[in-house]
Amino acid sequence: MRKKLMDAIRVHVAAEYPKEACGLVVQAGRAQHYIPCRNISGKPEESFTLAPADKAAATQKGEIIMVIHSHPDVVQLVPSEMDRVQCDWSGVEWGIMSWPDGDFCTLSPRTDRDYTGRSWVLGFSDCWSLIREWYQREYDIVLGDHSVPYEWWEQGENLYDEHWQGEGFTEISPADLQPGDIVMMRVQAQVTNHAAVYLGRHDHQENIILHHMCGQLSARVPYGKYYRDRTVRVVRHKERMNAENADS
Repeated sequence: MRKKLMDAIRVHVAAEYPKEACGLVVQAGRAQHYIPCRNISGKPEESFTLAPADKAAATQKGEIIMVIHSHPDVVQLVPSEMDRVQCDWSGVEWGIMSWPDGDFCTLSPRTDRDYTGRSWVLGFSDCWSLIREWYQREYDIVLGDHSVPYEWWEQGENLYDEHWQGEGFTEISPADLQPGDIVMMRVQAQVTNHAAVYLGRHDHQENIILHHMCGQLSARVPYGKYYRDRTVRVVRHKERMNAENADS
């Protein structure tokens, strides 16, 4: 990265310490500029949330090519899994600076990683996040982001039941289950709090689902009795209603 940009980032990071600083690098013609942004996180010493208004203002000055933030008082500059997941979703590179050490590293979005073996990061790498990415990559269908970084099913919220219809899904009979359908479940909760993509046949195995269970790694597993007993509904996206005829 150019020295002028690094100097601007360093000044901003030092000024925000001990809070995490955040900002954006934009490309305007041939020039690149660092734009300091506000961290509106409720715990700015531990995390960052870039102010949406600042991001919108930055887009008026150029194309966003990198997200910047700092890690205060770390023994070693190592990107967290949350950093990596957020970088993936942003679609642009990330730069991280430790302070007061001033070390710097960059991350690139992982656009082709496997759907399984992913760490659980509630709000960023969970069952709905996995479904969103699968639909975007496999069907080019963009679903809304309804993941939140807290155990909403224990807080009187019911996010799956509130949003599935608005995202273009229609309930179907479980007997008509086809690859690409979504299986919604109630797992140790009073509300629908888990979902999986039905894959059907995968790696010579039948009746497979792809899901990310709370606190576990994402995985492909058989849609067996445990999951069938906890199924609330099966839904199909409106753009896939004629999938059987279209795929045959």
